[in-house]
Amino acid sequence: MLPIDEFNVKIKNLIGIINNPTYEDLLFEIVNFLNDEKRYDGEFKLKDVALKTRVRISSELSDDVDKLVELGYLEKLKYSSYRVIKHLWEKQI
Repeated sequence: MLPIDEFNVKIKNLIGIINNPTYEDLLFEIVNFLNDEKRYDGEFKLKDVALKTRVRISSELSDDVDKLVELGYLEKLKYSSYRVIKHLWEKQI
């Protein structure tokens, strides 16, 4: 996973006020906590998302994360482990 390029992030994500959440908003929150923790391998568990993010689209968080897998942003590794494949705010090195 590449670090976040802050110049490409929407204002609503930077200030954290999200009225109508989208999958993009959830992806940003996942990438943001991984970036803050310098976990550039992009791997995380579902419980990390449950504890460190606020955006929810459906009633089940696992459905939201599985949708990000369908959209091609995440890869399911095993059980409740995932990895970020790509994101919209990748910093070009």
